[in-house]
Amino acid sequence: MVTKILPAGNLQAWLDSLVAAYEVYAPVEGDGASTFKKINKGQMPAMDIRTDTPPKGLIFKQVEKILSFEVNPDGITVIPGDENGTKKIVFGIRPCDSRSFTLTDKPFFDPELPENQYMGHRNASALVTTACTSACRTCFCTSIGGAPDEKTGDVWMMDIDGKYLVESLTGKGEELIKANEALFSDASADDEAAAKRIGEEVASSMPKLNIADAKALDGLFNDDAFWQKLTDKCLSCGACTFVCPTCYCFDVRDEGNTRKGERYRGWDSCMFYQYNRAAGGHNPREFHWKRMRQRMLHKFSYFPEKYGDIDCVGCGRCIRSCPVSYDLRDFLEGSLAVTGAAPVGFEKELSDVDEKVRTCEIKPADETVKTGGL
Repeated sequence: MVTKILPAGNLQAWLDSLVAAYEVYAPVEGDGASTFKKINKGQMPAMDIRTDTPPKGLIFKQVEKILSFEVNPDGITVIPGDENGTKKIVFGIRPCDSRSFTLTDKPFFDPELPENQYMGHRNASALVTTACTSACRTCFCTSIGGAPDEKTGDVWMMDIDGKYLVESLTGKGEELIKANEALFSDASADDEAAAKRIGEEVASSMPKLNIADAKALDGLFNDDAFWQKLTDKCLSCGACTFVCPTCYCFDVRDEGNTRKGERYRGWDSCMFYQYNRAAGGHNPREFHWKRMRQRMLHKFSYFPEKYGDIDCVGCGRCIRSCPVSYDLRDFLEGSLAVTGAAPVGFEKELSDVDEKVRTCEIKPADETVKTGGL
């Protein structure tokens, strides 16, 4: 694949060229929150931020029509929703968010039951990943198999002192560079060494967490005291699931009547009481600690057992968005102690007293995030 240098002064010209041929979505500062939005010619994205919300909804739509149906004299006509997707580029996506799509691909690209609409959006999209040159204190990508400079997506780039080292990772990414070749120059060995050094420095700035293996975590299922203590301040608001780039719970609803209607799929949350309620009103997860148990074991036990990877990218958004400052890292540290046959009980492992202060310096206005962690 191609490795090039893009001078910072040529970034806007490259973006304008891409905007002319594709829908381009990039990080944009908004009122109260930063997110990925469609950009226009001449608009420079906020390249130095980590967005408050992930780009998940650009491919896994928050609400999407699955099909429409109509009863006619010859039977029932069913028209599938759009499975083609609009050609788009997600530009400036961080390695953790780029990696999240490779995880969601696993269940949605399952050959036994593929999700055609997700596949259509995914195949029509190109990801231009921007490596991290600094880490937020709530980042823990290195603990779950990622890295701040992980090469994932279709194009990978890193800011190295007023210029970008840019590398195509797929044929799709190579086309994006070659179509604008005049804007780029050849990269040197020194450029690549500088990028490697930056990546190593950022990775070393993040504390490394040890995580219990999937089988060991599965053994915690019946430890009710562990889950009850873990979630004693959880509100079950679902904020963590909506800002999580790898959560993909959804609900399906029909609108219309018995003659004509439409079926929609929309995001849902396993943390909601209603999500688990079955016909007749029975709810196998009526208590919020049971819902938290399902969420944690899905990400760190069930998903890795089935697909081989932890269903978390360590972006830290769940930590930053939680209104009661619940910290996922407390679960990882506490569960390791319990599954490691530590002689002390769970209450002793997770203290009620704030002993750590963890902050996320994404924006100057960010406040200290306090946690009841170890």
